[in-house]
Parts: sequence; structure tokens; C-alpha cells
Amino acid sequence: MQPALVFRKFGLAHRRPGSEEVLLENVDLELPAHGFYLFVGASGGGKSSLLRILAGLVESREPAPRLSGELLVDGVSLVGDAPDALREKVAAILQDEGLLDDLTPRANVELALRAGNRSPLLAPALLAQVGLEHAPERTAQLSGGMRKRLAVARALASSPALLLCDEPTAGLDAEAARTIARLLRDAHDRDPGRTTIVITHDIEAFDGITDGVLLLDRAARTLRLELPDFRPSGADHGRRPMDAVTPEPAALHGARRLLLQLAAIGETVLESIRRLPPFELGQVVRTTVKFTLEPALFVAIAGGVIGGLATFFALRNNPIHGGFESALLTGTGKVATAVLVPLLSGFFFAARIVAGAAARLGTMKRTNQIAALQMMGVRPADWLLTPLVWGMVIAMPAVTLGGVMAAAAAGAFAANTVSGITTVGWAEAWYATVNVRDVLVVLLKATLSGYLVALTCYHLGTGPKRSGAEVGEAVNSAIVIGMALVLTVHAGLTFLIYA
Repeated sequence: MQPALVFRKFGLAHRRPGSEEVLLENVDLELPAHGFYLFVGASGGGKSSLLRILAGLVESREPAPRLSGELLVDGVSLVGDAPDALREKVAAILQDEGLLDDLTPRANVELALRAGNRSPLLAPALLAQVGLEHAPERTAQLSGGMRKRLAVARALASSPALLLCDEPTAGLDAEAARTIARLLRDAHDRDPGRTTIVITHDIEAFDGITDGVLLLDRAARTLRLELPDFRPSGADHGRRPMDAVTPEPAALHGARRLLLQLAAIGETVLESIRRLPPFELGQVVRTTVKFTLEPALFVAIAGGVIGGLATFFALRNNPIHGGFESALLTGTGKVATAVLVPLLSGFFFAARIVAGAAARLGTMKRTNQIAALQMMGVRPADWLLTPLVWGMVIAMPAVTLGGVMAAAAAGAFAANTVSGITTVGWAEAWYATVNVRDVLVVLLKATLSGYLVALTCYHLGTGPKRSGAEVGEAVNSAIVIGMALVLTVHAGLTFLIYA
């Protein structure tokens, strides 16, 4: 029988600027298949890092851990890029669960079933298997224990050969922890072809239900398979003195990070083109409607204020005292319709939508929701980038035209109030030089701005997030860069077309 995992002279090290942290070296171990194993060891020893490597969740925008030797999962090598073939064989329950809070509990499981080419009709049975047949309608309403149960149900949707669990009982009381442990063991026993590995510090919750304990010996930088009744001692948590290694120079490390960031930008652009046809049509429709309705009133009010004030001051400060009012309205109408209102509408749209979109993506990255999508076999571009692009490319022009119309209505009101100009007289002057080309230019500027802002939100929001502060930094950067892109597009195209 082929082992579940094979380590041959395997080494794992994190690259740091000017240094290298060696976690494992010269590991030789075969982990028998179909076992239920605990994975224990000191915090910071590399357990979660190894799990993410096994799950194919290595962060692509940072220098990858240095791997050496050989690591086989079900006979497939993982030293190099994680093969797509393992996506259907490996599932992970991450510490933050990574549940999609904008979906119902059932929809979370159905998404995983569809991604695994299984019938969504199996969702109720999986929910019942973990005791969630009467779960609340909203995922955000689930308790901590219920969230763990739902994460188990979603992981089982793909019927994985290797199930990886990262601290599945963290934050639970003793009784709830024992329930989750028993649930994992029962799910394991239902599939005789499955191997389960559970990272945990709560060994007591798994008493009597394990087949072995995989120990990460921090002092020896190795892995050992111990008997089920093994309990680690303080000696197993020791830190080995740093060996003499040749670290990556800080300059080289920085250059590597910069190149990875640039490559990530290119990858975002390519993904936006490759995945443009909507695979998740419902998500695209929901995003587009949301992006259109949320800022519509805000932009309309802003457009009305701009159009009304521009007309008011143009007529009230007429140096000819009532003369050439038609010419003043014509100039104001042209500038407001073709340049000023579309530009400021783009600003207002970005201020209203970009912050929310970047914050949502950053939170999803921080709480492992994006990693969970990857584990299910769902491309984050299909679920997040494509809806974002379509939503902004459709919503920004629509909202901009709404702002232009509001500006025109406010301009008509101001003209009538200041000079008693009729609506017909105002319209003849306001739109005297506004033509179809102006409308097409407005749509072009809004569409291109929406596309670039969408890419900015996605790229910054889905970058590495280790803390809430990094989520906040991404939001601030997205707002600033988004507004700068809107200004650049509008200024550049206006000059190019009208100059």
C-alpha cells in the first residue's frame, strides 16, 4: 500500500531578508495511508507552514519557502509547483475556517460540491452528518462550534483522500472540542481511503481516537511518528541553535519580492482578461446591482450640486449683466457634461465603492476565505475578480450618466431661478454643442476607469494580509490609487480627444 506522505531528505526553510530560518532538514519518514494522526510540536516550528505546502496554499507574492529533498503526496511530488491533480485529493480545514459569510451555510457546502463535480443535492446530507440540519439561515449567525462543523462539512464535500486540519478545536470549550474531534474521527471512518492529519495543541480532546502522533521535533528539525498515547515533553519543544547557513542577501531578497509583486500585477491583468466570461453569473449580477445602487443617490446629489452651482455662478456673475446668457449656458453645459461632472462622479463612485470592495477582499484574505476558495478548486478570479470587473465596468458608466442627468436637472432649475429661463430655452443652450461623441467619450472614460479601479481593488485586497493593519493599509492605498487612476484617465482622454 502506498504511503500517504513520503519525506526523503526533506528540508524546509523560510527566506528572510539577510537570513534564513531552517525549520526542517534531512527528514526521512513514511506516513502510512488511511491513518488518523495528530500533528504536534512547538508553536512557530513549521506545522502550519508544512500544512499550507501540502494544501498548495503557498503565497505567490512573497519569496516561497526553500524546499529541498523530496516530499510526495499520494506518490506526487510537491517540491516545485503543487500539481492541479492534487486539488481533488487534498482538502484543508483552516484555523479561521474561511467560511463565505455572504453565502448561507447550505450554499457554502453547495459551492464546494459543484467545484468538486458533485451534485449540490448532497449538501443537506453533509450538513446533517455534522449536526447542522437546522442551521441558521445566515453563516454570520453561526456560533464558534457551528462554524467548525460547517467547515468540516464543506471540506468533506470533495471527498478528499488527504484531509488536513489546522487547530480545528481552537477557541472551543472542552466539551465542544471533544465533539469536533469525534466528528472528525467519524468522518474519517466513513471513508476507508482517507488519511487525516490534525494540527492541534489540544491533545486531550483527541484521547483514544488517534492512530498515531506526528511530532515536529524543533530541536532536531525533524519529524517522527509516535504511538497514539505519546505526549510531547518540554524537551520536544526545544530550539536548536542556528547552524551556519548561507542566507539570501537582503538586496536579493528585496529584488525577489519586487519581481514577484510586478509579476502579480501582470497576473491580475491576464486573469481579468482570461476569466472575463462570467463563470459565476449570479455573483456577477449581485455585484453589478450593488455597485450601481449603492452610490447612485450619492453621485446624483453630488452631480446636482455641481451642475446647479456651476449654472448659478455663471449666470449671477455674468459681467455683461444678462447678456450672452445663452452662450454662458452653452459653455457651462459642454464643460459640465463632457468633463467636470464625469470626473467628479468617478471620484465619488471610487470613494463610495473602492473602500468597501478593498476592505471586503482584504478581510477575505485575512480570514482565509480566499484560501478556502482555492482549496475547493474555485478560482478566486471567477468568484471575485470577474464580478468586480463587470460590476465596475457596468456600474461606473451608469452611475456617471446618472450624475450628468442630475447636474443637467439642477442646471435647468438654477437657470430658471436666476434668470427666469424656460426649460426649453435652457435645454437649447445647454445642449447646443453636446453631441453623441461627447456621450461616447464620457462612457469610454467611465468604463476604462472602472476597469482599472477594479484591478486595483483586487490586486491590493488579495495581497498578503497578516494583520488588520495591513487590511487598512490596502484600503487606503486602493482609495488613493483608484482616485489617481480616475483623474489620469479623465485628464488624459479629455486632452487627447478635445485638444
